[in-house]
Amino acid sequence: MAVTNISINNPFAVKTWSRQLAAEVSKATAIAPLIGTSSNSIIQLKDETAKGAGDKVTFGLRRQLIGEGVSEGTLLEGSEEALATYSDTVQLNELAHAVRVKNEGTIDAQRIPFNLREEANAGLVDWYADRLSMTAFIHFCGYTGAKVTFEGRNLTVSDLHTGFNKPTVPSANRIFRAGDKKSDSTLTAADVFNLTLIDKAVERAKLANPKIRPVRVNGENVYVMYLHPTQVTALRTNTAAGQWLDIQKAAYMGSRAKNPVFDGSLGMYNGVVLREAEHVMPGVSDAGTELPNVRRAVLLGAQAGVIAFGKGRSANTYKLVEELFDYQRELGVAAKTVFGFKKTVFDGEDFGSIVLATAVKPA
Repeated sequence: MAVTNISINNPFAVKTWSRQLAAEVSKATAIAPLIGTSSNSIIQLKDETAKGAGDKVTFGLRRQLIGEGVSEGTLLEGSEEALATYSDTVQLNELAHAVRVKNEGTIDAQRIPFNLREEANAGLVDWYADRLSMTAFIHFCGYTGAKVTFEGRNLTVSDLHTGFNKPTVPSANRIFRAGDKKSDSTLTAADVFNLTLIDKAVERAKLANPKIRPVRVNGENVYVMYLHPTQVTALRTNTAAGQWLDIQKAAYMGSRAKNPVFDGSLGMYNGVVLREAEHVMPGVSDAGTELPNVRRAVLLGAQAGVIAFGKGRSANTYKLVEELFDYQRELGVAAKTVFGFKKTVFDGEDFGSIVLATAVKPA
């Protein structure tokens, strides 16, 4: 009986793994539910470079008209209002990573009960999910420190971590702190996260100029807020009246539970879907250094950020390459993409995000 075998370096096998990689990265990435192509998305996908040449995308915003208008007996001519438009740009570049393992048929592969090729693929999934999430929160949280501690490592923040666009500090009207402190450095141990901060953030979003728009989800207008796990702990352990219990009262019903924005969230309070992410950034001192006992939660509205991919790439498409070395005794697996990410800023003002800085107790 003839049997068709697919060898390890068969191009069809690589395509299959590439699709699996993209699907798994999407499921594992904290920001994946926020990405969409419409202006109703929190992270708007700009697809111009995915369809054609170019290493950056310039996009614009038209501010709301504020003129008085005219009525009977008044000439409209001469009372026209000029459009106020602003632009921003997201830059793209290559991001790639690779894993090299012993190939099947070697004594190394024989000694272990798991498949090294599968583990290499899984490792790249985790790496891309972490990197895209970290990139988003560096921008949204306005983290401008040169170094940041993550998983016990002291990382030097570079273009590889910031999506090839320089992060900017939160604009003056888009950041506030617990206890009405004026800087991250002055936050004290008592200045922990609570629901009052969410109320203040929603108020500021609604009164902002231009207004920070909520996104429309199944007929509801909602904002999304990301908290660091230590801030979530502060909420959960707050026994004061009207704190964590109020979140639990807002049970999801019907279509809410099926929407990715709600899926996996902590709860909802005052029209804000609360989500948790370990990449929510620490505070920044006046000298520009990391403050590990401070975290910057962030409230996000429509078009808070933009992401763009290169030609033939997307949020669900990565290039996977497998190479054999040393007479097929070693296997290299590489995953590659071309992308860029940034927080939207128009006329010097953060367009769709508000930072809430609080003190946290060390984990």
